[in-house]
Amino acid sequence: MRRAGLPRALRTTALAGVTLVGAVALTACGPRDRPAPAASQPPAGTAPPAGTVTHTLTVGELRRSYEIHVPPGTGTTPRPLVVELHGGGGNSGNVEGQTGFFDLADQKGFLVASPNGTGRRADRLLTWNAGWCCGQAAQNDVDDVGFIAAMLDDIAAHYPLDTRRVYATGFSNGAMFTYRLGCALADRFAAIAPVSGALDYDGCAPSRPVPLLAIHGTADQNVPYDGGTGSGGDKRFPTESGRVDRSVADSVGFWVGRDGCPVTPVERRDGTVTRATYAPCAEGTEVVLDTIDGGGHAWPGGQKGHPGADAPASGLDATAAIWDFFARHELPRQ
Repeated sequence: MRRAGLPRALRTTALAGVTLVGAVALTACGPRDRPAPAASQPPAGTAPPAGTVTHTLTVGELRRSYEIHVPPGTGTTPRPLVVELHGGGGNSGNVEGQTGFFDLADQKGFLVASPNGTGRRADRLLTWNAGWCCGQAAQNDVDDVGFIAAMLDDIAAHYPLDTRRVYATGFSNGAMFTYRLGCALADRFAAIAPVSGALDYDGCAPSRPVPLLAIHGTADQNVPYDGGTGSGGDKRFPTESGRVDRSVADSVGFWVGRDGCPVTPVERRDGTVTRATYAPCAEGTEVVLDTIDGGGHAWPGGQKGHPGADAPASGLDATAAIWDFFARHELPRQ
């Protein structure tokens, strides 16, 4: 286990060609795991009603769904969008129960999309194809990147979306998929913020520098801070029992190198949290790593994903920190 503090420089070697196999944390359903009511899309150009509804769309041969939350007073003014991605074994309601992004959206005035992965059941035990994780999504090579791209198109067609201020965050398997979205859809996401995840994907080649905030606890036994095989895997997903995760140093280090950042960060410690900031980087981007000393596999400052999950660290409000980071970044003008 890593002790408090960070290495002064992260390795920035290319990740292509590294082959790892097989224990990531797969988060079971917990708080608010029921989907929001289904609704038809509001007509284009009209002010959508405040609240949370579920929409569906077909991508390839799969029927997919996502929740969207609209804050009060949205009107027709283009709004930022945060895409939050559930952990393996969860669903859209589960991750919202952990993060509380809907409440923050009501305060700050941004949209939130909470999509669902795929699995044997339509409403739970869902996973994302993040590369070599997780579950049926990875085994079946589900086109989750295509689904998210289609979801963004769907939202832009019916909601007042500021397409230069679209962001992705996620937990565990959702964090791994957040990394992959930064690789594949850098032209659509202004910044990404994975929590308790790893860049478990080969061939990452983002089309531009992408701002990154990564949050990870040193006592995470499911996606270990130092990489390797975790000890907290979910027995419902036996195919994940031997997987090896990349370390935080390698995952974050890739973006430090890709974004052209200084290899030595500026560090600041606040209680149990050490923030390492790599900046300035290319095109005004930055890479930030929040390391929580003793933090487990949980959403800091949030709620447990299920009763047996690790307790969230109290030294950091991850949801507020992520929004503060997102609010500093937007896509460059074409």
